[in-house]
Amino acid sequence: MLTQSISKNASRLSVINSALQAGDSIQTADTLMEKQLLIAESLRSDASQYQSVYEDLFSGEITINGDVISIDSGLLNSLSPEMQSVAVDWEVFRTSIQTLTESEAGSTEFRNALIYINEHNESLLKHSESILDVFENAMIKRYEFNRNIVLLLIGLIVAIGSVLMYQMYADLFKALNVFYRHIDKLGLDHDHAHGTSAGKYIADEVESMFVGFTETLELTEKINTFDSFTDSLNYIYKSFSHFLPYSYIGIALLSDSAPFSVTASYGISENRHNGLAESLIGYNIALSETSLEQIMISKEPRIINDLEAYFNNKKIKSYSQIVMDHGIQASITMPLEANGKPIGFIFFSSDRKNVYQKRHIEYLKILSNTIALSFQKNIFVDDLVYSSVLALAKLSEARDEDTGDHLVRMSRYVEVIANQLKSNDLYKDILTREYITDLVKFSPMHDIGKVGIPDGILLKPGKLTYEEFEIMKTHTQYGANVLVEAENNIKRRGRSLFSMGIEIAMNHHEKYDGTGYPQGIKGDQIPLCARIVTVADVFDALLSKRPYKEPFPLDKTLAIIEEGRGKHFDPDIVDALFDALDELQSIKVEYM
Repeated sequence: MLTQSISKNASRLSVINSALQAGDSIQTADTLMEKQLLIAESLRSDASQYQSVYEDLFSGEITINGDVISIDSGLLNSLSPEMQSVAVDWEVFRTSIQTLTESEAGSTEFRNALIYINEHNESLLKHSESILDVFENAMIKRYEFNRNIVLLLIGLIVAIGSVLMYQMYADLFKALNVFYRHIDKLGLDHDHAHGTSAGKYIADEVESMFVGFTETLELTEKINTFDSFTDSLNYIYKSFSHFLPYSYIGIALLSDSAPFSVTASYGISENRHNGLAESLIGYNIALSETSLEQIMISKEPRIINDLEAYFNNKKIKSYSQIVMDHGIQASITMPLEANGKPIGFIFFSSDRKNVYQKRHIEYLKILSNTIALSFQKNIFVDDLVYSSVLALAKLSEARDEDTGDHLVRMSRYVEVIANQLKSNDLYKDILTREYITDLVKFSPMHDIGKVGIPDGILLKPGKLTYEEFEIMKTHTQYGANVLVEAENNIKRRGRSLFSMGIEIAMNHHEKYDGTGYPQGIKGDQIPLCARIVTVADVFDALLSKRPYKEPFPLDKTLAIIEEGRGKHFDPDIVDALFDALDELQSIKVEYM
């Protein structure tokens, strides 16, 4: 476009100059001279724009509407032959334009410059078109590559979904097999010397088993409607208490690979065991250090009808002590498997001794399959969605080579600060184990919106201009919008997954005194999760290298945070940071 405009204006300038020399009678000399100036200015402007694009192309970065687009080295190599041809033609072309606008009309220099532009205009245009063709071919190849990746992912998700559906029906038939295999045992293990006839006893036993079996089948069916494993666990807790005594149900999960560890992950109880789930969830220990390893190997459940007697002559582990301190007297431990792979354990526990019998295990053998299936189905979906969004956050971080392990460090800082803050009476009821788990999980998404910020601003080594900073500030809203879109999609399944992530992404640049962005809210108006992330994020940023600064020493970092107490930062969270400083420093050293 620019080469055509230059050629056209060069010819117009020649015509105007000829008219001036001939004393054109239709237009006055003043009018012609005014047109001459305008055309000359247009020539200079076109030449300047062409020169700018030309220099950007050779530098490997093109700026379009304020966005900087980097050209990869492979594409630059493909463009090299045409770019060299452009370099040869443009150097003389540019000089000729300058000659046209500065030399006298009718002079030899003017005439030679005009001839060169007219004769080489088409050549320059063809080189430009060839460059455009290379760009288009590269974009088509990239589009085809991305399309194939998307199709592959869709195929993978469909395949995994098919496997899960197959497993669901396989577990249903396992339940039927267990039922038929054990129905002939009815009444054989019981003492009928209490005045109850064998016939009536077996009839009652059959009725009881059918009730339990029917409810087990209902649970298997309902797994398709529950979109949350917690909902499935609540259903189990409410539905099976009339034939299986328990006052607490807990689930511990195995790590994915050896050496295996086991982590208390879910718990539900009545008021009799207040604080038990809160005390246990998150507790992690090597499997080899527990008696659970033998249960995993044998794949057989274990009954302990008197925990106090069981541990009478044994060294008691801290997690067992927690259980007993909260009133648990007896328990059944069942191993959980999915697709033949152990995934964890489920504990049915009671506040009464000697309540469990072998017949309870027969019911639980049926139930354990449906529990494992529910866990596999729902946690898989959550992890798939969460991992996809987390990958986007890591992609944003990867653009800046100086951020290193920022996301890992910051999430560890967040956990330490939150646990320390929990000792403050104002927050002990808010900072539950579930809240802190979500906080650690979603804190890495705080800067996910930076994927929408141009490299020229995000990686600028110097101070941002006012306009650049205004663009940078939009990453909070952009990030929140990304997570809102993900949340809306997951809500169609009747659940919420990213609500805390949205609060963090939107508000982690708000300041305690109301001078932050994007909304200028202050104090408790800022969600607690965002206030904690703000302190952890700034703490790590100050101690780390950034495009615009070298890492600060610890004493300067702490001085800056102390100075921002009550202004930039929530005072209580600053206090928690200082109280947990030793642990925070250990994390910093670990990831140096």
